[in-house]
Amino acid sequence: MRTALFVSMLTLTLPAFAAEPVAPAPAAPAASPAAAQPAPAPAAGTVARAQFTSAVQNHEPVDKVSTLTNDQTHIVFFTELKDLANQKVTHRWEYNGKVMSEISFDVGGDRWRVFSSKTLDPSWTGEWKVSVLDGNGSTLSANTFTYETAKPAIAAPAATPAPKP
Repeated sequence: MRTALFVSMLTLTLPAFAAEPVAPAPAAPAASPAAAQPAPAPAAGTVARAQFTSAVQNHEPVDKVSTLTNDQTHIVFFTELKDLANQKVTHRWEYNGKVMSEISFDVGGDRWRVFSSKTLDPSWTGEWKVSVLDGNGSTLSANTFTYETAKPAIAAPAATPAPKP
């Protein structure tokens, strides 16, 4: 009988516990639209190498160019990037302070080599600059080269004819 009474009391008290209101969890403050979009993280990587070259073969520059004469109209900018995987990097080509082109790359690994090239008009002599920008537009590296007028070839003096007898 004691057991029956205990079970009946337990049965009568259980619904009371189940019906007890549960206090709601404190509401989180509403996120502002600015907080909903996290700011892009600064690039943690670096430019390990950056140089102008006349060509790239087997993912490496073939030479180093610091001055180019305007009888040549093609130049390449090579960069080796470190620790910039899954980020966007841009080569910004400038002449006389004016942006002439921007070429963007998606970096696919912790060590990544990329290059861009430019066809130059022979009248665009002067200093050229290429900046390497991270995804936030911050400059990681900047390099310059000089594009100058080619000197005319000096003609060899004409041979003087031998005197006639």
